[in-house]
Amino acid sequence: MKHVLCPRLIAALLGAAALWGGSTQAQSPAPVVSAGQLSETVVTANRSEQLVTDAMPHTTVIGRDVIERSQAPDLPTLLASEAGFQFTQSGGRGTATNLFLRGSAALQVLVLVDGVPMTKQDATGTVSLEHLMLDQVERVEVVRGNVSAIYGSGAIGGVIQVFTRQGQGAPRGYGQLELGPQGSLRATTGVRGQVGQTRFAIGVGHQQTDGFSAMNTQQYPNENPDADGYRNSNLALSLSHELADGHTVGARVHRVEAAFDADGGGFGGATDRFKGRSDLESWTLYSHNRLSANWRSELTLGSGREASVYDARLTAFPYDSEAVSRSRSINWTHSMVLGDWLLNAGFEYQSQSIGTRDSTASTLDRDRGVRSVFAGLAGGLNGHALQVNVRRDASDGLDPQTTGYVGYGYNLTPAWKLLASVSTAFNLPPLGYLYDPFSGNPALKPEQARSRELGVQWAVPGQVLRATWFSTSMTDMLLYDFGTFQFGNVSAATNRGLEVSYSGRIDRTDWRGSLTLQDPRDDSTGKTLVRRAGTMASVAVTAPAGAWTLGGDIRWTGARPDSPRPEDLPAYALVQLTARYPISPEWTFTTRIENLLDRQYQTAYGYNQPGRGLYAGLVWTQK
Repeated sequence: MKHVLCPRLIAALLGAAALWGGSTQAQSPAPVVSAGQLSETVVTANRSEQLVTDAMPHTTVIGRDVIERSQAPDLPTLLASEAGFQFTQSGGRGTATNLFLRGSAALQVLVLVDGVPMTKQDATGTVSLEHLMLDQVERVEVVRGNVSAIYGSGAIGGVIQVFTRQGQGAPRGYGQLELGPQGSLRATTGVRGQVGQTRFAIGVGHQQTDGFSAMNTQQYPNENPDADGYRNSNLALSLSHELADGHTVGARVHRVEAAFDADGGGFGGATDRFKGRSDLESWTLYSHNRLSANWRSELTLGSGREASVYDARLTAFPYDSEAVSRSRSINWTHSMVLGDWLLNAGFEYQSQSIGTRDSTASTLDRDRGVRSVFAGLAGGLNGHALQVNVRRDASDGLDPQTTGYVGYGYNLTPAWKLLASVSTAFNLPPLGYLYDPFSGNPALKPEQARSRELGVQWAVPGQVLRATWFSTSMTDMLLYDFGTFQFGNVSAATNRGLEVSYSGRIDRTDWRGSLTLQDPRDDSTGKTLVRRAGTMASVAVTAPAGAWTLGGDIRWTGARPDSPRPEDLPAYALVQLTARYPISPEWTFTTRIENLLDRQYQTAYGYNQPGRGLYAGLVWTQK
């Protein structure tokens, strides 16, 4: 596969951005909204823009300012400190990363990029979050809990929506270069702004590392102890034009090309070499129209694609395979303001497909359509707030699914609010689960879930604290059945717990914190679900110190079971330090130390995680 996004292209665009920057007049930067301010808005919680403090589900917004303060390179690293999140990785950087949100695995969490669902239809069913870098990301919105009544299949654990950068203000360039251990390099550049009624943004990025040997050779002594390298090139484009007041058309494109070295998972030999490639892309065409003072229409065409290649040809048992998963959708949503109430209604059609081939000459070529209608009503009166959503999804070959959400809030005082909700959700089996030549089961049924929540929120200017008790029950869980050697609806599970999140500024110091206490169990055995920790916590602080801005965060993950280990993987704590220093109004020096205490830990049995690492870089932001 030829990589069209390469460091030379990045260098060329960096030069172009610098030339553009030199030809524009100096402008004041757009104001930055700090995390936790009451003016912060969210669109994912109810498909319409609202204050994050008005969202019924437990919702978090991670803005560009938080991303830059954290210095996180990719989406899993950024989200790992958020309430309810846990990530595991079976190998070095870029290898398979599994997500757990409220104990729900990645298959049960919906991921959107600029509104496009990144569903994956192969026999893994998991979106490759490990390849989503933050170079071109403007903000991330997280909605926890069952929201299938708003988004359909997959939204059992919640929804993660990634928004790429958009144009605003006078055209300005930006860039970053960072170096680190094991030959690590991170470079990104771009330009964004507005000319007349046209907004635009273009950015490219590249990350690479020679890596380290992730396989623990004491646990798997026969594995090849070679370093596991990684390469990632990414591109984001955004273009919109206001045709008339209240009428805007636009397009967005996001693309990632990644290549990585892997290990044999305990089955490899001393000289075996495993490799993989992943290409992810999404594009969106949209038309936003204000049909009247109280009526807004949004028509969106979207497409998501992920191509994955597994290459084990340089092993004792040569094998290679390729899978291409596609999702094409059309969504038409209408929003109407009716006094103190907002009515949302619309329909969606999604075409899903999977095509695979491997060196054994087995193939899979399947597709299906999913037709959906949905409606929601939200509003409030005299301190009371109500949100009701209902949705009907009909998928080819499976029974139609109807889901609902009812949320209620009551303002005890201007700062304190009580919240409660009940909801249902479902998850369609991926096409690979249904029709894979070796493990598919056409008789599979969708997973089902029910959830109840009680919460309390405290919000004052600059600070938001939210605590949510939740109880989620799942039935017909989709798992591989080692008795039949097929996927099956073989389990049921329940998770009850408490989530606490805080974000805000006290004096000149920014704080973010989270606490998750949960008990995810298999209903049939009573055992804790594999790799789910019962306790997770994090604290992050950023504060000025003279000209410097210093930061630190601590993340704790409790003990959790993993197969084939007879005892739990031990708990671990990670400490990271960050620092920023303004060299000039446009140039900033950055540095961070990851895993400051050089802890040895594993998120999956047999796979080591990186030790201490020092990174340093320069950030350019045109003023």
